[in-house]
Amino acid sequence: MSFIPIVCGMRSFDSSYDSVPGHQNLYCPNCHNFSVGPIKRKEFFTVWFIPLVPVFWGKQLHCPICNWRQDFKNEEQLNKVIQEQQNLPQKLPS
Repeated sequence: MSFIPIVCGMRSFDSSYDSVPGHQNLYCPNCHNFSVGPIKRKEFFTVWFIPLVPVFWGKQLHCPICNWRQDFKNEEQLNKVIQEQQNLPQKLPS
């Protein structure tokens, strides 16, 4: 009898959403830094490190410092977040 281990897991692929300067350096509500930016994210179920089944495919706001994420569906929602960000003071109290 042979034993063949089956290695499976999850793998995600992130790419930049766009390079518009106004979409970068947004406020993170988790770590309170101005480092959030929009990304396109694809997450797959993998077998033997081969992506097979897409689990998530969408756009998110992502903080690279604390790994906070929030989904957004379209450009309108992203612009609404940016509009709300403009009402925040640049330096929030610690």
